[in-house]
Amino acid sequence: MAMASIGGIIGLVLFLFFMLLPIALLVALQVWLCRKSLKLGLILPAISLALSLLLALTVGASLMLTRAGGTLTVRDEVTGEIIQQEDFESNVYTNPAALAGAGVLFLVGNIPTVVFGGIWLHYKGRRDTVADLKKMRIEDLG
Repeated sequence: MAMASIGGIIGLVLFLFFMLLPIALLVALQVWLCRKSLKLGLILPAISLALSLLLALTVGASLMLTRAGGTLTVRDEVTGEIIQQEDFESNVYTNPAALAGAGVLFLVGNIPTVVFGGIWLHYKGRRDTVADLKKMRIEDLG
């Protein structure tokens, strides 16, 4: 029993490591891009926003629009001959719960966008402050 719990703990640590490593690498990449240039720092938030939009729109569209249809066939029990055959198609309907689900999915999918945007805003504010300080030094000298 003790071996199973130790194995479970080791498995949990490995799982967390392999889940958190890509997130940490993306955050480090965002910091590096923001240090290089403010325009480069907008790449990851834009990609993240586009992917969350794509995810929400595709899932929302597939959940909202449903079409059902088919063919009804009536056969004779003795001979197996087709007596009656009808094609039917129901109307397309919109599921309001799917719209709410797509909205929640959009909000959850934008968590990385908010994180990357926050990092970008931090570095933008830092650059603006440094630029203002340089401007004040030049004005004080002149």
